[in-house]
Amino acid sequence: MKLIRARVMLATGLIAAAGTLTGTLLAAAPASAAAPPVVVIACGKSMVRPAVYDIGCMPSNEFIGGLSWASWRSVAFGSGALKVNNCTPTCAMGKFVRFPILVVLWRAVPWPHHPGRDYFSRLTWIFTGKRPARAPVTQTFTLPAR
Repeated sequence: MKLIRARVMLATGLIAAAGTLTGTLLAAAPASAAAPPVVVIACGKSMVRPAVYDIGCMPSNEFIGGLSWASWRSVAFGSGALKVNNCTPTCAMGKFVRFPILVVLWRAVPWPHHPGRDYFSRLTWIFTGKRPARAPVTQTFTLPAR
């Protein structure tokens, strides 16, 4: 019985030492060995943690602004505001109305013609307060690779 207990203790110690060594080696690895961050594409430009994102790729009547990111890995989580032009009395003279949202960028896939780089191909926003008339609480969009 004492022999079994000793083997268990030895195995536990070896596993702990191996985990510590692995963590130390990973922490000491050069930053260049790390994969480049996943990007979001807007108007042909790649961005990491953008403060503003325009899905329409041009000055439009709807965009996401004031973005703040809590995480940016294979999935990105943030918050901001959907800003929608009320087009009153016309769209040229309208004011932008702000709707608070949570933003999730997901489904990281290989970025065509950019070896070793991934981009987020989906964006989901979730309204956390008031929202535009007849808008669902959540909306998901497929994002272009260009």
